[in-house]
This record gives sequence, C-alpha cells and structure tokens, in this order.
Amino acid sequence: MKIVKYTFTLFILILSTKSYAVVGPTTVTGKITNITSINSGILVRIAADEVPESCTTTTKWMEIKQEKTAMISLTLAAWTLNKEVTVYASGSSGYCQVNQVHPSSS
Repeated sequence: MKIVKYTFTLFILILSTKSYAVVGPTTVTGKITNITSINSGILVRIAADEVPESCTTTTKWMEIKQEKTAMISLTLAAWTLNKEVTVYASGSSGYCQVNQVHPSSS
C-alpha cells in the first residue's frame, strides 16, 4: 500500500511541473503557454499546442477577435496569473476561433 501511495505522490509531483491539457470535442483545458497579437486580435496556445478536436486547422494557434474585448482582458489576466483556463473553440479554416474562455476557479 505504501508503494502505491508513494508512486501516486511522485506521479502528481511530476505532473504538476509539466504543462498539460485536457482536450475535448469543442474544448481544451490547460495553462496558456504562448500569446501574441495580430491585426485582427490575439492568438493563444494552450499547454503543448493543444486545440479542441473540432478545430481542424493546420495551425495550433487559437484566435480571439479584437472586438471580443472582455474575453481578451480575461485571457490576458489568466495568462499573467498563470491560471488554467478552459477554451471553447471551433474552426476548419484559418485560425481556430475562440468562442469562450473560462478561468479555473482554483
């Protein structure tokens, strides 16, 4: 039983030092690992360049359009605070389009 406990603890410690993501059909959850700006808004990357399964674009960047100012503000705050987020997005051409950003409550 102690071996299982120590193995689990070691696994958690290793996992906590890595950037990981949970990918779903229209969501990806993880920490923002890269961010940049373009003329039409900002681009973000989550964990190891993960995107939702519904994003069939060739790029791993997800775009938040410039007119979505509240979403951009929330994304910048989460990135600055190194918070985990869940991003809801979709897209099949160009950049994957972000529809919602939900910060982790922890």
